[in-house]
Amino acid sequence: MKLEDRTVLITGASQGIGAATARIFAAHHPLRLALLARSEDRLQALAKELNTRPGVQALALVADVASEQAVQNAIQQAERAFGTVDILINNAGVGMRSPVGEIDNVLARQLFDVNYWGSINCIEAILPAMKAKRGGLIINISSIVGRRAMPNAGIYCGSKFALNALSEAMRLELRAHNIRVVSFYPGVTKTEMGRNELTGDVSQRRGNRIRKTPVDVVGKAIVRAAQREPRDAYATWFDRFFVLTATLAPSLMDWMLARSYSTE
Repeated sequence: MKLEDRTVLITGASQGIGAATARIFAAHHPLRLALLARSEDRLQALAKELNTRPGVQALALVADVASEQAVQNAIQQAERAFGTVDILINNAGVGMRSPVGEIDNVLARQLFDVNYWGSINCIEAILPAMKAKRGGLIINISSIVGRRAMPNAGIYCGSKFALNALSEAMRLELRAHNIRVVSFYPGVTKTEMGRNELTGDVSQRRGNRIRKTPVDVVGKAIVRAAQREPRDAYATWFDRFFVLTATLAPSLMDWMLARSYSTE
């Protein structure tokens, strides 16, 4: 898709991958950016920064994606300001570490409310306008652990597996409306997600020797995916290789992960 003169809505836009992606999209001006997140101060600061760039209009939308009504209100605000949204980046997410047998069901449901139902809330709110104009692009930010689950993170991985299934169904259902769907799989990224996990037992954080990818590298890959519209997209060749190895040699991956993680 040609990015110039488009309206892009990014969830989880106040920091990390979302903020980096917004800054990289802004290079393709003229462009309209609808930035949605819960953190008002950070969101307003980012919108103010991007509005100083020639040809860029940025709008801060303070909302929790887990709230269907809040999402509806925010997207209506974006549509009043910019018209229909051309590209939706479902990026908002939270992490959680907990081995099976010690799962806090309340926190697990909160995670699914953001990572899975939050994406559905945004998709459902944005689809009527996309269908009416017969076109649009939705990029669901999954994870490489949505293709291969990791020890001590089954709930988080499960939310990303669920998002992948949703993307596969949407891709077929929306084809007749010329609405394209991309599944994007970042790997370990330098963000604040670890600090904001719903559970934060650092004793479980083994196997993190993998070099973390800078957020701007991930953001560039997301923008590139918006331009090229592949079915599946990755941030790095390592992420792609990880998923390929897990697919072709699952027993080997089991052995490698067992050596890196304590599952006792």
